[in-house]
Formats: sequence, C-alpha cells, structure tokens
Amino acid sequence: MRRRGFTLIELLVVIAIIAILVALLLPAVQQVREAARKSQCQDNLHNIGIALHNYEGTFKLFPNGNVAGSDGSWGASWWPRIFPFMEQNAIYNQLTFSGSHHGWTSPSGGTAGPQNCNALRGVIIDVARCPSSPLEPLRDAGSCFIQNVSYMGIMGATDGNGFTNPTNRVANCCGCCGGQQATGQIVDGNIFGPLVAYGINNITDGTSNVILVGEHSDFILDNTGQRVVQVNGIHGILMGGPNLTRIRDAPGGMFDRQFNLTTIRYPPNAPAINNDPAWPGVGDNYGVNNPLNSAHPGGVQVLVGDDQVRFISDNMDMQSLRRIATRDDGQPVRVP
Repeated sequence: MRRRGFTLIELLVVIAIIAILVALLLPAVQQVREAARKSQCQDNLHNIGIALHNYEGTFKLFPNGNVAGSDGSWGASWWPRIFPFMEQNAIYNQLTFSGSHHGWTSPSGGTAGPQNCNALRGVIIDVARCPSSPLEPLRDAGSCFIQNVSYMGIMGATDGNGFTNPTNRVANCCGCCGGQQATGQIVDGNIFGPLVAYGINNITDGTSNVILVGEHSDFILDNTGQRVVQVNGIHGILMGGPNLTRIRDAPGGMFDRQFNLTTIRYPPNAPAINNDPAWPGVGDNYGVNNPLNSAHPGGVQVLVGDDQVRFISDNMDMQSLRRIATRDDGQPVRVP
C-alpha cells in the first residue's frame, strides 16, 4: 500500500503557519530579553548606590565629583574612588592619583596618564555598563581604549520652570571645543561637587527625594532618527576635570567641562523627543547638559539617595525633575 506524502501546498501552508508563529513570538521574546537587561541595569545602579553609601560610611563624605591634578591638569572622576567598594581593588591599586593628568589616559597626559592607561586598557567593569546600551563599551581616550560608562553622576539642575538655584551655584561652560557644549551650564547642587565633597547630612531634602546617578547609555537622535551624539563622552571612566577652584569661586563665572557628570537642563531623552540635537550644553566632547538618556523605552533609570532605583518617564514635569536633582532646594519632591 502506497503511503500518501505531503503535497507542495500542504508544505507551504505548514511553513506559513510556522512563519506566523515565529513572527508572533519574536516580539515577546525580545520583550523578555529587554526586561532582563533592564533588570540588570537596575541591579547595576543599586550596586553603585551601595558602593557610594559604603564610601560615605567610611569617609563621612561622598566622593568628589571630580578632583583636578595639583597642577591644574585633568584629574580623575568620582568613578575610581568607589572601585574599592565594588570589588575592583586590583584595578584601584594600579592607579595613581598624583602627578600630571591622572584623569587623562593619553600618552600626552603627563606622567600619570600612561600609568592609568595601562591599568584600565581594555577593562570592562560590568556594573558600569547597561546591557541594553548600543554604545561601544570601549572608546579611544587618547591612544588608549578604556571603558565608557553608562551612568553619570548628577551635579544639580539649571534654573527654569519655576526652579531657581541659590546664588553662586551656577557657572558657565566651557573654555574648550566650541559647538553647543561650549554653551553649557554647570551647577553645584547635588552631592557631586568639583573640589568639594558632601555627605548624607547635606541632602536636606531627604535621601528619598534626590536622584544621585542616572543613565547615559544611548545616542541622541536628530529629527530623522539618525544618531548624532554619543552622550557619555569620549574620555572614558577615569576622566574628571581640571579646575582648582569651586564653582562658587569660578573666575568670571566660567568653568571647564566635567566628565562623567551632568547638570539637568532638559527632559530625559530630550533631543530625540523634541527633534533638536543641537541644544546648548549638549555634545560628545563633552556636553555638561547632556540629558539623561537610555535605550529602555519610555524613560531612564536613576539611583535615588536612599539606594532605591526608579524609572523616570521621558515626560516627567521639568520643575519636579530639577527639584529631585537638587539636594537642598527646600521643596522636596518624592522621586516617582
């Protein structure tokens, strides 16, 4: 007895059904993967918060936002200060925080730069990178490829939307590089002050009402959806600032770029939403007002002062966002 096989039409129908099922399942699989990546990003921020609080518990102050070299050269950011509190002692012990340009890992970076380049070259610290980020994890920081981080310390917020900073907290940026980043504003309004350190006691609005760290993990887009700015800077995890004065003492109200930090001026993912990537203070090298920016749809994740992690919507009210970026404005707003 001859067995009847499948006809061509039957095979095509089966293939079509499989294709439809795959098409239906693929978005669900992608959503599950993104949920897992978002959860890992949340864990990263939480671990950064633990490291910051352990640092504060040890020294009674959070790390300076940036510390300049003693000769006014580029010093280190807040990131390497917390390495010992996030199981990165081996790297920390190879770094030097003295000598010229200890934050700039270029061969031109004095005596300290090349040493720190050797310690960080090609190293990926997982907790410093959002797994959803499409950005390259390593960038050339001056003939030395080191890690670019996904999370920026928040310095405060610029005036606007009914919010005003106290006197002598705002400085203009910057004496370098032209473009929109030269029209930025820097504010000493949170815990990450250049050349000045703050403790929990300085967060008088309450730790649950102030955000300390936020995402910088995606590109800024133009109105056609093209990638135009990589928000987390070109000099990597170590780069800080060169200033030997505090913002309140800045001569002529001018201050240099502050890497691995941002001052809130725009909504999260703002240029992508408002179709204008050329806003004052926004740029790759380095925009001190680069908005919080994320590859997670609809908003960004932030670390709150009480070590909780929250998701802030792209459409959050700007007055509220400015207030939660400020340690002591006297009108606390709980982080949603």
